[in-house]
Amino acid sequence: MKKLFTLTILLLSAIFWGEEKLSAQIKNGQISGFVVDQQQKPLDYATITLLKAKDSTLIKGALTDDKGGYKISNIPAGSYLVAASVINYKKAFSKPFTISESNAVFTIEKLVMMVAAQQLKGVSIVAQKPLIEHQIDKTVLNVANSVLAAGNSALEILQRAPGVTLDKDDNISLKGKQGVTVMIDGKLTYLSSAQLATLLRSTDGNSIQSIELITNPSAKYDAAGNSGIINIKMKKNRASGTNGSLILAGGYGAYPRTSESLTLNHKEGKFNFFGSYNHGDRQQRNDLNIDRVVGSGNNTTFFNQKTFMPQTNYYNNYRFGTDYDITKKHTIGFVVNGYFNGEQDNNVANTLIGVRQGVTDSLQKTYSDLHQTFRNFAFNLNDRLQLDTSGQELAIDLDYSKFNNNNIAQYNTDFFLSDGNTQRTPLLLRNQTPSVISIKTGKA
Repeated sequence: MKKLFTLTILLLSAIFWGEEKLSAQIKNGQISGFVVDQQQKPLDYATITLLKAKDSTLIKGALTDDKGGYKISNIPAGSYLVAASVINYKKAFSKPFTISESNAVFTIEKLVMMVAAQQLKGVSIVAQKPLIEHQIDKTVLNVANSVLAAGNSALEILQRAPGVTLDKDDNISLKGKQGVTVMIDGKLTYLSSAQLATLLRSTDGNSIQSIELITNPSAKYDAAGNSGIINIKMKKNRASGTNGSLILAGGYGAYPRTSESLTLNHKEGKFNFFGSYNHGDRQQRNDLNIDRVVGSGNNTTFFNQKTFMPQTNYYNNYRFGTDYDITKKHTIGFVVNGYFNGEQDNNVANTLIGVRQGVTDSLQKTYSDLHQTFRNFAFNLNDRLQLDTSGQELAIDLDYSKFNNNNIAQYNTDFFLSDGNTQRTPLLLRNQTPSVISIKTGKA
């Protein structure tokens, strides 16, 4: 038996920004712009690639919307250029530009696409799925081997999907409708919006095959997706032999961050074994300053609050399983997947209180220690019988999922007079909210 092992290591250079006190905006650089044709008409679904100016290394990708606009966020400091491409048009490039501490938000000049000349001397036909497919009941975003997969998480890819929007809390909407059901390989996730965002943020784009956007779900999905369904289909390599990939990424801003992803697949005869593991650590900080005035006249109190909020996140996602092909159209298999994610916040808030602005009569200092852990284990048995080439199939799924979440919070507040002496007894609050949920389902 011939075995093929392909190992790809992608090591992103660590990015240093000089001084340690660089603004938090520097690691959240953002660009935006528009793509039009020669008649100044917007070109939708044009592929946008962010390239390093030095060697044209691909950093991130995006798609234009129906107005020809695009936006790419979370860009580290450096010099870049933007390329736009769309079928039947010549590729267009922007001028080089630099993202820096003083220029973190950049607007790219309008890119004008020129119609490509047609050459009929020779014809080459390459079988390749388009990036976006509009089917009768859904829109499919073919992520695999596309520019979107490079350097983006599942959450960032969703932000670029047609009709999908995310608010500041990462709640997902589909064509303006909230309460969207998100599935992974046709399975409900049973997660809160915050937990779902964490899971998608920790899922590497290179492990995604496609994303299905279903705005009007059929009876097949029961009542689970009245506001729409997003089904994320993960890669499952069917090539004979053994192959895999290893991706390492790292960066440094105010704090370091790392991520690692390993994917392996082995197919021998009628058996296909597959597995993947993702790990990452991310640190960030926010500074919050609030000035409040309570009351009026002689009964006015001034509050000046400064809060330092460092946060540490880590994630571990795994997925493995086996398929057995009874015939070319009939497959049975099982899949095990889960995650162990966590978040820690250690906040310090200093509040100056006085009856006159600029004069401190007392001080409150609050230390908050927050720990959150999210664990999930899921097991699936499945049986698939393909009925025709249009995708119709008979399917049986047996699923078991267990969620174990735990939130621990402690708040310590000390009260002082302006001379530093204790004003009153310190206040201590503790809270713990564990939850365990088990779900068993069967579907045919």
